Amino acid sequence: IAGGNTILLNAAARDLLARACMRTGFVSHDWWAYLIVTAAGGIVRYDPRPLVRYRQHAANLVGANVSWKARVSRLGRLFKGEFAGWTDLNLDGLAVNRDLLTEDAMVCLDLFTHGRDGGLFRRLAGLRRSGVYRQTVSGNLGLYLAFILGRI
Repeated sequence: IAGGNTILLNAAARDLLARACMRTGFVSHDWWAYLIVTAAGGIVRYDPRPLVRYRQHAANLVGANVSWKARVSRLGRLFKGEFAGWTDLNLDGLAVNRDLLTEDAMVCLDLFTHGRDGGLFRRLAGLRRSGVYRQTVSGNLGLYLAFILGRI
């Protein structure tokens, strides 16, 4: 939802992140900040006006994903199971920080985690019941595709 270079945190969110980060590793600092702050009941305010240009460079883990080449690359990562490994790390990080999460977030975490196991219908039902979603239609289609293929 936000690039790390555009995130502004209040003191409570900063302290929460400092505490949570001492317990776990993470794939991407901006993804992790969004996950742990919202799971702990923090409020995220999103401003859709672009005020900072996203700088692409060779060390970008994911990138802006606005070109077709970037989207195809992302789809390739999905098929290789790369996102599944990232998801494992994020779920493990949330699990070791359960004491910081709201009740609703713990229910969502459990439904999503258990929804990754089992047959196709169990996976899809777990995803739907968890309430997890992406910000765009194409993102949601990719999320469901990943669940269908067992790659998340």
